[in-house]
Amino acid sequence: MTFQISWTQNCDLVTRNLSNQLNGESKLIEKSEYEKISEISEQFIEFTQMTELKLTEKYPAIFKLKDSCYIFPANPNNGIGIETDELKACMNKVQTKEYSDYQFEGVYCNNALIRVTGYEHWGYLSVDLQNRLTCFTMGKPLTSNGETAISYSNYYGEEEIALTDLKSKKQYIIGIEGWTTVESKILKNVYYLKLESHAVNKCEKEITYLKINLKT
Repeated sequence: MTFQISWTQNCDLVTRNLSNQLNGESKLIEKSEYEKISEISEQFIEFTQMTELKLTEKYPAIFKLKDSCYIFPANPNNGIGIETDELKACMNKVQTKEYSDYQFEGVYCNNALIRVTGYEHWGYLSVDLQNRLTCFTMGKPLTSNGETAISYSNYYGEEEIALTDLKSKKQYIIGIEGWTTVESKILKNVYYLKLESHAVNKCEKEITYLKINLKT
């Protein structure tokens, strides 16, 4: 799972690279460029609701419950705390640091989506319904073409933004302290984000815009 550490507040938008399994790039853009994209942006693909029972019945080779856990193969990603070659969705509802739970959300682009929670961490597993290869994202993944997905979520003041190749499950992930994504758009596999700063300490609330893509 993913665990991030906060540091002293910086009013400027500063990104830090958490993982670059993919050749990613992010840069600030003007409001005018963002608004131009907003007028012609593509639609995100909707999720199909599917219960745990239906998924396990339809894909018994993919979902095998063992000791209250589903275990899936994954790409190790030290940048976000995944140090082994597997990811788990476990249910252990004890009121301790060992607490964990999961919820099957549905299916998108030949991937099952499972929300996982634990002691001070949360996120989503995207499980390939052909080969079981799985990746973790803190936020719910969004995609318009079924090839690359974006996700974003805030962990105690730090925004974590990830681009994921849905086939290889490799990722480009950045962290931004003191900002939250309030809107995202996509056009031709390039993502455009509207972010709002946190009005804390000496920082004033501001809006800025970010462009994120994978370099070819």
